[in-house]
Amino acid sequence: MKRRLLTVMLGLAMMFTLAACDGAGNADPPEKQGTKTDTSETGGSNARNDGRSDVLVVVFSATGTTKRVAEKIAVQTGAGLKEIIPAAPYSSADLNYSDSGSRTSREQNDATARPAIAENISIEGYKIVYLGYPIWWGQAPRILSTFVESHDFSGVTVIPFCTSGSSDIGQSDDALAAQAGSGNWVQGKRFSGSVTESELKKWIDDTKPTETEGADMEKTLRLVINDTEVAVEWEKNESVDALTELVSAKDLTIQMSMYGGFEQVGSLGRSLPRNDVQTTTSAGDIMLYSGDKIVVFYGSNSWAYTRLGRITDQSAADMTRLLNNGNVTLKITYGG
Repeated sequence: MKRRLLTVMLGLAMMFTLAACDGAGNADPPEKQGTKTDTSETGGSNARNDGRSDVLVVVFSATGTTKRVAEKIAVQTGAGLKEIIPAAPYSSADLNYSDSGSRTSREQNDATARPAIAENISIEGYKIVYLGYPIWWGQAPRILSTFVESHDFSGVTVIPFCTSGSSDIGQSDDALAAQAGSGNWVQGKRFSGSVTESELKKWIDDTKPTETEGADMEKTLRLVINDTEVAVEWEKNESVDALTELVSAKDLTIQMSMYGGFEQVGSLGRSLPRNDVQTTTSAGDIMLYSGDKIVVFYGSNSWAYTRLGRITDQSAADMTRLLNNGNVTLKITYGG
């Protein structure tokens, strides 16, 4: 009799426990516990009017290395975290870089490849987007091109970061910015998978824009070629800061000269800080040459330049029409 009573009491206790977890407790089933990656409801110092953060971390990570770095960034910034999931997941064989016939080898060797994404990621309402990816064959994975080409980044500061065993970020961030065609893109940075919290914090503090910084760079530093005003994505560097200071007091008018069949070059009248890097240019690039000359390209050249910006609203053919018909006048102004 006592055994039967004890069994009944244990059964009632188990039923009560299960009801509590399935009801008010809202406990996740075992297969879901600890697997959530969308933390976009987290608030903090970057909270939006609806209580959500206005900072978002978007990451593609085939092996988990980049995702772990992204998670650390999300925690430090109070940001939401969303993962780019390929519609067709990558297998170990797909990721075999030593096999020229592997899926990733074929994709990275095809500039037009655009792997499909399983679910759309909305960036609406976000002011800052950290964009993370691994480096594959010296480039961003082609699925990043799929992502950036499908979104309008107007009014958004995009801060790229990548992981790799040894390769730097290279020009992968510049390529993504060009494909996006909108947004205020900050120079990206490469991290190892073992990056420390303090390293990330310093980088986050160094790259985080002020409330007006991105708007000032996009809206108030203006470029006119003859009578045509063009849209420019200006770099965030000492050279552009010095250029802004130079023209903030007085508009700068520069008489340009054609050179080499691929560029127009003119003197700034003073030297700006420079950080020259060997660069292969393309139409629309704006470069600082020798510290005191501005160069606008309608073709390609390879030389050591400091990048000032890129014209984003003119095609290569448009740039040729603007610059390949005699010397032009460049006007740079600062204001509304």
